[in-house]
Amino acid sequence: MKKFLKLAVLGIAAFMFMILPAYSKTEKLSKETKSMLIEKLNSSSLVVYKDGETTAFDGRGLVPLVNYLDKSDFKGAYVFDKVVGRAAAYLYVYGNADYVYADTISKPAKEILKEHKIKFDSAKTVDEIQNKSKTGLCPFEELTKNAENPAQAYGLIYKKLHPDTAVVYFTPEITSENLVEMYKTLGKNLQGKVAVKVHSGEPGGHNFLQPEFIEPIIKHLNGTIVECNTAYEGRRDTTEEHKLAIKEHGFDKIAKVDIMDEEGEMELPVPDGKQIKVNYVGSHLKNYDSMLVLSHFKGHQMGGFGGALKNMSIGIASSHGKAYIHGAGKPEEMWTCEQDKFLESMADADKSVMDYMKGNITFINVMTRMSVDCDCNNNPAKPEIADIGILASDDPVALDQACVDLVYKSNDAGKKALIERMESRHGIHTVEAAADLGIGVRKYKLIPVK
Repeated sequence: MKKFLKLAVLGIAAFMFMILPAYSKTEKLSKETKSMLIEKLNSSSLVVYKDGETTAFDGRGLVPLVNYLDKSDFKGAYVFDKVVGRAAAYLYVYGNADYVYADTISKPAKEILKEHKIKFDSAKTVDEIQNKSKTGLCPFEELTKNAENPAQAYGLIYKKLHPDTAVVYFTPEITSENLVEMYKTLGKNLQGKVAVKVHSGEPGGHNFLQPEFIEPIIKHLNGTIVECNTAYEGRRDTTEEHKLAIKEHGFDKIAKVDIMDEEGEMELPVPDGKQIKVNYVGSHLKNYDSMLVLSHFKGHQMGGFGGALKNMSIGIASSHGKAYIHGAGKPEEMWTCEQDKFLESMADADKSVMDYMKGNITFINVMTRMSVDCDCNNNPAKPEIADIGILASDDPVALDQACVDLVYKSNDAGKKALIERMESRHGIHTVEAAADLGIGVRKYKLIPVK
């Protein structure tokens, strides 16, 4: 009986082994079908054969490819394209294409497809895809020639084709390595003396981004951690106490730390501000050439939520400047100011910093340990919503908007508390005001980094 059962099991295993190829992710393409698809390419710009169905597209350059990728992917598909250069190859890699045929393919495109183990054929190979006048590279080839990865290439191409839309990169894996990878994907390459604006955390709290987590990105940038003193009484309202808190939390062990308002403040103009016409920031801001605003996205007792916009406004403001923003120009009213005026003042402050940095600034939000309370709280509520991931963008408005949207889209029941906190404080108004001021746009394309 045991012998019979053993033989039966072996027989079933052998049968399954024989039928498995029939369920491979891509059906085998016959020579006849392939010839037919190549022929169809003569009257189309892109042909996709997937799940036994053929779809043909018309359009110039990369437009049909990007439009397709915007709604679906190429997993399990045979793709037939007229011209495949470096840019198109990156898009096929990002879209998980199984096979690519090109009438004309460039040598860099071949290398990219080979590196990512995508099968391909071509009728003609050229050194590079040139522009129409044959005087240099095609603009999209030039745009992507230094791309760090397929996601970055996709973002660059998408932004070029949709200039009214911001690009926000996303990964659900919250690790130090991915924090560095997300910065690289932005392709910003911050120069000179780099400030990294973080929240040092009020002693007693524990949700702030931990030193060991951010250490690799600080070292990658050779950056200086920067902070400013608080406007409220606590353990960070004086430089002396703030430095002790920073030491207790371990930030001084991973990098140089600068309290930017230790020696006073400087004024940044906000000529078209909604509520304030000047923003008071730590005077040491003048010592830096560029900045990474590295924010812990979470709830906030007054602002509804804290992300890039709050970290750039309240976070870079001096102690006096924080009170000035909270009171919409009247520091003595910092706890009694009308809510929307306070939120608009934060947006005004953001505008002044963006203008001052002249593009030498970029943003990363980390959606982890999202309590309804800010890291300035010394006894914050326990986070109820599950971690979501890391997001990065050159546009702080789109970045915060994307984070808010991901909270609403979360399948975690714990999101209810954070949503209530955001809505009860009208938190989205900071994003609205910042968009009105031209700091960024609320329309964005979320691009997962794979």
